[in-house]
Amino acid sequence: MTKMSFTLQINGAPKAVDVDGDTTLLWVIRDVLGMTGTKFGCGAALCGACTVHSPPAPVSRRSTASGRPRSRP
Repeated sequence: MTKMSFTLQINGAPKAVDVDGDTTLLWVIRDVLGMTGTKFGCGAALCGACTVHSPPAPVSRRSTASGRPRSRP
């Protein structure tokens, strides 16, 4: 898999990451950035444990590949 480098805005601070493009944003937040408040839960993005706020609305990040982060309008 191709490595992806990008910067996330988390709690007002920029966080640069370099991960495989198929790594979900959940694992980027938990494993790469060490922010364990976002949970794995059911593993199917059904229970809401992996939800993060990505304006304009909360989104399940278990099923979103980090190589396709949503941009803010």
